[in-house]
Amino acid sequence: METLTVVIIEDEEAHFSLMKRAIAREFSSASVVHFLDATTCLERLDQINPTVIITDYLMPGMNGIEFLEVLNQQNIDAPVIMITGQGDENIAVRAIKSGAKDYLVKSGDFFTLLPSVIERIVRENELKQSLSLSERRFQDLAESIFSWLWEMDVHGRYIYSNRVVEVLLGYKTDEVIGKYFYDFFSNSDKQALKNEIYQIIEKVEPIRIFDTIFIRKDGLEVIMVTNGIPFFDKKGNLLGYRGISQDISERKRTETHIRNLSQQLINAQETERQMISYELHDRVAQDLSVSKIECYMLLNHQPGLQSEVKEKLLAISNCLQGVITSVRDLSYDLRPPVLADMGIAEALKIYCEEFSKKNGLEIDFQSAGLHSFSLDSNIEIHLYRLVQEGLNNIRKHAHAAQVNIMLMGASPNIILSIEDNGKGFDLKTRELALVNEKRMGLQNMKQRVNLFQGQMTIQSRPMRGTKILIKIPFKRQKSESETAHINH
Repeated sequence: METLTVVIIEDEEAHFSLMKRAIAREFSSASVVHFLDATTCLERLDQINPTVIITDYLMPGMNGIEFLEVLNQQNIDAPVIMITGQGDENIAVRAIKSGAKDYLVKSGDFFTLLPSVIERIVRENELKQSLSLSERRFQDLAESIFSWLWEMDVHGRYIYSNRVVEVLLGYKTDEVIGKYFYDFFSNSDKQALKNEIYQIIEKVEPIRIFDTIFIRKDGLEVIMVTNGIPFFDKKGNLLGYRGISQDISERKRTETHIRNLSQQLINAQETERQMISYELHDRVAQDLSVSKIECYMLLNHQPGLQSEVKEKLLAISNCLQGVITSVRDLSYDLRPPVLADMGIAEALKIYCEEFSKKNGLEIDFQSAGLHSFSLDSNIEIHLYRLVQEGLNNIRKHAHAAQVNIMLMGASPNIILSIEDNGKGFDLKTRELALVNEKRMGLQNMKQRVNLFQGQMTIQSRPMRGTKILIKIPFKRQKSESETAHINH
């Protein structure tokens, strides 16, 4: 407790002396200032800055109640203890209503009680000032940051909002109070988001990174990210949620722009791969085949060739056949023709069979539910590359014997699962390595998935294998029968 400055307004000197002695006994460093009447005290009060004021009710001139009323008029916030020689309940009630912190009767134990009452009143006042300071600090922060701070009750009605909402959404704070959180949502997904938030409230869970399109007062759209936590009363009953919402429209536009640029880059790479594939298949492989035929013709139509020349021609022919096979394999890897001819499921089935034969790896490929989706060539080639990169990673690093791959259409997502029984790895260590990884691998797979705003999760433990689960959002296309049914 800080050093006390006690002001006592008491016209009886003997009574004042006894009070001063009682205070000095409990608070040795306290400073006590005495006034005989309230008027004189008021004249010097701003010079004293008292910690607590003790005033008698009956005094010459101004009585104790009138003194309290003047303090209220002048906004002097000093705790006051009222004392009187008679226990009048009406005076006590009037004193408390006028702002007195306590009321004491000059009884036999008055001087014993006074120090403890002073200590309690001072403690309460210090707590009040501390709370007031914290509230002012919160208000200053709430109005200085460029984020929407809010509170809502258990029904989802706003009960507090800082003034930043006027900048972000165009509404004044008094226009926001009383509205429901979903009143500002875009109509396109209002019901789904409303239900999602109410489910969170019902479970009393935090609101975590909730992206939502808000509609400004002027009709423009703003993308906001919201975080919030529940708050409770003293009995643990939920009172509502308080949180913060931030405008991320510019960030989302930047992310979309970057994603579009990345998409264009990868599309350009795929186009270049296609051109190289055609060049390898239609020209290089054909030229090599012609050279092989020429060797064959020399071997079979020139009987006079020396045996050494024949052996060299045979070796060249065999070498050309190996190069032709490699060129054609490279051409197919760059742009598999079966993808355009038979679709993603059949193309991946064939690729997995060929990969299994070449690498001695048992691969079980399954597909389901893709008939409900109309996949364009762009997403098909990305799915094909994801499986390619996944299998190459397993071949290079996993030391696995078995791989299970599932490609499934489950509206509204396309789901790709790649699971192996290899040596696995520690996820935290691997995630740190991904930051600096430059080769084709998990990082490249993540980038491909991000292009379609999908999700890629990895489950792995040392010696327990690895599972990669990819979800890519995709709207299911209605079948002809469904469309006909709707039209009828």
